[in-house]
Amino acid sequence: MAVAPPAPLSLASRAPRWLLISFIISTLLALNWGAIFTLGLINTQYGNYPVENITLNAVISLAAVAMLGLQTTALVGLYMRRHWGRTVATIAAGFWIFSVIGIPFAILAWWVMHRRWDPGVDSTFDKDHPSAPIYVLALCVVGTALVLVWIWFLYLYLVPLLEQISPPASSWYGIASVAFFLSIPLWVVQSLAVVGLIQKHDWGAVLAMITCVLWVLSLIGLPFGIAGLIVLWRWQHPALRATVASGAPA
Repeated sequence: MAVAPPAPLSLASRAPRWLLISFIISTLLALNWGAIFTLGLINTQYGNYPVENITLNAVISLAAVAMLGLQTTALVGLYMRRHWGRTVATIAAGFWIFSVIGIPFAILAWWVMHRRWDPGVDSTFDKDHPSAPIYVLALCVVGTALVLVWIWFLYLYLVPLLEQISPPASSWYGIASVAFFLSIPLWVVQSLAVVGLIQKHDWGAVLAMITCVLWVLSLIGLPFGIAGLIVLWRWQHPALRATVASGAPA
């Protein structure tokens, strides 16, 4: 008995050229940002506290990669006219605000995407894909919860350690806060993946895929990330397919 092919997904509206160019620029900037922190992680001399230094640099480097993944995925979603592209691009554009100069571009991008945008479909969660796999959801939840460990490491472990090495140094709390600020993309991607999966939004599945890749790149979480990617591949959710059907509104 022949199996019917999956129903085609309608494409979203075409993204304005200037919007695509904006995300190309943000992706290139994120690529440079990620390269800088990755090279710093590789080339830094870690001295007498290698575990602490590697942990600090590794988490910040992974957050830079999360930013790169978010900007790149948003660009792909907009260019390929995927219905989840609007939400992913909205999240990605939100990080432009932190650069200050990107505030007007972020506001303009949000206005265009939410006032003049037809995503085609809202969600493809259905009877064949009723909810996210428990393993993937649990992986995203654990990744989000690790922010508590990160806060403990920065403020309750690292700062007292630095004060013992070089007292008094009240500015150590400022340095820890900068480190936490730089790590924000890592926690945002994972926490929003949890929200999206629980509420059955397709962009949650996309962010979950980025989360699994981040687990792989962390090396410590390599087997868990690979297992997550395998589960996502077996899930065969429409939002994660490489191709979509044409025939959407122009």
